[in-house]
Order: sequence, then C-alpha cells, then structure tokens
Amino acid sequence: MFRKDRHPSLGGVLLVFLGCILPAAAEEPSSDTATTVLDERVVQFLDRLSAGETQAAFDRVLAGSPLAQQTEAIKALVEKADEIKKKYGEYRRAEKIGGKQVGSDLVLLKYLYHCEQSPVVWHFAFYRSPPRAPGGTAEGAGSWRVILLRFDTDLEALAR
Repeated sequence: MFRKDRHPSLGGVLLVFLGCILPAAAEEPSSDTATTVLDERVVQFLDRLSAGETQAAFDRVLAGSPLAQQTEAIKALVEKADEIKKKYGEYRRAEKIGGKQVGSDLVLLKYLYHCEQSPVVWHFAFYRSPPRAPGGTAEGAGSWRVILLRFDTDLEALAR
C-alpha cells in the first residue's frame, strides 16, 4: 500500500494518463452494437438454412431489403442454397471469418459454413440509410438492410 507522503504525485500521473486515453476512446465510434445485432441476424439465417428452412431463412434476412424485390434472382439463389447439402455434405457448424464496418452505415460480414466435404463462404453486406435530409423520405432510414447476399466456394480468395 502506498503512503500519501511517500508518493504524492502518483495520483496526478494516473489522472493525466487516464485523461490521455479516455478522450481518444470517446471520439471513436463504437461498431460493437451494430455488428452484434447483424451477427445475430446472420447466425439465425445460417441456422435456418442448416435446418432445411431455406426459403424462410431468405425471407427473414431479406425483410425490408431492396433485394427482396428481385424475386427471380432470389429464387435462383434459394435453389442453389438448397443444393449445398447435396454438393458439400451435411452441415457441421458456421464460423465468422470476417467482419468490417466501413464508415458508419455499411457492415460487411463473411462466414464459413462448414459442411462434411467442403466449406462454403457466405458474404453479407448490410447498409443503414443515413437520417433523411429535410424534405426527403424516411423510408428505411436508420434500419439495417441486406444489400448483398451471396455464397461461393472460392476458398483461395480467402487467402488474398
């Protein structure tokens, strides 16, 4: 235990040190909340996919997304996703292998969907419209929507 009379400047040093750290941490925007919420959405999607609920998985993750309007493209993607089990074997587990927030309104996530014979890489991009400008519409402002959803087996691309 320190005696006050022996180390009078210790408290001052600690306060100066904290004063240097805390303002820098406060200025940096935290993306933890956004990525946690979006990670949960992706995990729910992959869980439904692995349970054979492919269409429900896509319907849920694409709710409110402009991609949901592209019915033919989504139908083709659902059909391809339904073939994963046949091509790559039984689902084993999912693993997040990448996540990055770009600016304040774009989050990119990448997951490895481990199957018995080979993994599949799922790519997601979520976008949140900035608050509307005066005179603009409020449609979708502030909510995270999927703007990119795809999967591939280009495992070499992961090393690049």
